[in-house]
Amino acid sequence: MSELDDVADELYGGPPGVFIEHRDAAAKAARADGDRELAKQITELRKPTVSAWLMNLLVRDDPGFADQVVALGEGLRDAERSLDGPALRELSTQRRALVRSLTARARKLAQPAGQRIGDSVTQELDATLTAALADPEVAREVTSGRLTVAREWSGFGSADPSATTTTGSGPRSSGTATARTEPKTRQKSAPAGQPDSGDAPTQQRPKLTLVKPAVDPEEARRARAHERQQRLRDEADRALEAADQALADAQRKHDAAQQVRDESAALLERAERAAQDAHEEEDDLVKTLAEVRRRLAAAGKAATIADKDVSQAQANLRHDEKETTTTERELQRAERAREAAAARREGL
Repeated sequence: MSELDDVADELYGGPPGVFIEHRDAAAKAARADGDRELAKQITELRKPTVSAWLMNLLVRDDPGFADQVVALGEGLRDAERSLDGPALRELSTQRRALVRSLTARARKLAQPAGQRIGDSVTQELDATLTAALADPEVAREVTSGRLTVAREWSGFGSADPSATTTTGSGPRSSGTATARTEPKTRQKSAPAGQPDSGDAPTQQRPKLTLVKPAVDPEEARRARAHERQQRLRDEADRALEAADQALADAQRKHDAAQQVRDESAALLERAERAAQDAHEEEDDLVKTLAEVRRRLAAAGKAATIADKDVSQAQANLRHDEKETTTTERELQRAERAREAAAARREGL
């Protein structure tokens, strides 16, 4: 295992609240040792969200967690491909039970760190576990123990890796743009003993011989360096303030979009339950078709309506997920800008 792996394992195993502090300290130590490449790689490690941190805790807490997720996910996909209805229903029940138990365990693991786990975090954890069971690509990422953001799967059945919705990071910017301010023009005052041009007569002004005071070159250099340093500090302060404001705005947008997404997810879950109930009733009516034809027709109609509701709910959720992804990218860009500004301020 490389030194970078050791640092990453330690960072992603700790609470998100101290991630930035510990990451910057590790990067600083690497620079002090002369390993600038390692320092750069450490700096590029992304801070995990609370739900991603919980998932990393689950991976570290249970050595058999990865095998359990992979085995159940493969079973679900095999049952779907073979159209084995009873097996699919049984595995789906196991999936829901596993997700519930892992979510409860994650809450307990988070208690020693004093991390508050709200409903939105629990929903993100639930969605990530569900996505890992649906998509083998997501499963590999989740079981790596270095997850940084939540994952979601918005479809039915097994996943096509190219169709899985992920909330990854956007391209990194190379710097922070800061507003430039025009320097104020300094008005030269008349030397002592020489009348101001505004008050002197326009004609017959006496000529004075000025003697320039001796200036220490070193003192002048220090004064210019101090002025330049102060100007850089002022620019860095303004950049940091702008980054903080952008980060706050992005966080508000992200929270609003996430709330809408959560409402759509809840609607989809209710629609899925309704569809499942309708299909189960349809199966029961098929067995007694001779006696209950009327009930079978009614159940078939209910199933059709429920399926339409599911399709509509899925469409709504996909739209809201796009909005969430957009705000998450804005949030990530704001975080990187803020970190860059903070790093620049620290280096001054």
